Amino acid sequence: MAEVSVATVSYVLNNVAKQTIPDETRSRVLDAAKQLNYVPNLAARSLVKQKSGLIGILINRAENEGFWRQLRYSQWINRLEQLLTGYGYHVVLFGLDAVIPKLDIISERKLDGVFVVDVKTENFHLISSHFSVGVPLIVVDSIIDDALFYKVNYDYLDAFMAAQASASVPFEYAIIDNFNNKELVEHIAFASKLEPDCIHIMQNEQALELFLRNHAHKKGMILNEFAAISAAKYVDPANLTVICSAGCPEILPFSAGRIAFGDRKPEAAFQLMLQLLDNSKRGPESSYILVKAIND
Repeated sequence: MAEVSVATVSYVLNNVAKQTIPDETRSRVLDAAKQLNYVPNLAARSLVKQKSGLIGILINRAENEGFWRQLRYSQWINRLEQLLTGYGYHVVLFGLDAVIPKLDIISERKLDGVFVVDVKTENFHLISSHFSVGVPLIVVDSIIDDALFYKVNYDYLDAFMAAQASASVPFEYAIIDNFNNKELVEHIAFASKLEPDCIHIMQNEQALELFLRNHAHKKGMILNEFAAISAAKYVDPANLTVICSAGCPEILPFSAGRIAFGDRKPEAAFQLMLQLLDNSKRGPESSYILVKAIND
């Protein structure tokens, strides 16, 4: 069996493009690497490719968050990390203070791409300025008036319409998960098509209980499955339709209605990042990627 050169082994293990390596040789190298439990050295790879192989996820955290906010992104992060790792990237998760973000930790890492999640508009450009030109930056769960950056959000108008279509009677109130990005909160409230006094924004469970006392026997919509678990303590779950923004519809009481998105949001974020990593100047025409609910 012919020997394989060191250069060829390097090309295969580093997935170097524009190299005409026979499939049989490539398979031999990969099989040998698997048997030897080979793990790529990211530092060495970064010297060759001028890429770190690292993708950052920046979660903006508010002070004294309720558990529904703390758990809101767990499933999304888990699925996105699986997709990126399967494609050969390593994921670095950062927690930032939503009010006064300390950005030194960002400067300590060379990232190939980054997701910025639920960011205050007034902090966004400060955060984005810490990344070099050409590094894809995707904003998640935020409305940012800047066409240079792509935003991935749920299509809340579509989701509320789907909820209304599934109900036998009109909804009389909505409970909205709170976000650091106030523009997104305002957009969700508008998408519900309800009057302001019929909309409750989640702050704490005590305020939620007070609101629900006046709506105990009415039909309502609620955003975030974990917030719905709290609401189900005070009202009949059969009167709730939940827009499953946390990706965990299976935790809901059986009698509650649900509008689910499946894995569409992490998939959309992942595919957009791959597209921008390939060519940061050739993304989708619209800067807003709206993820629609699954039609049962």
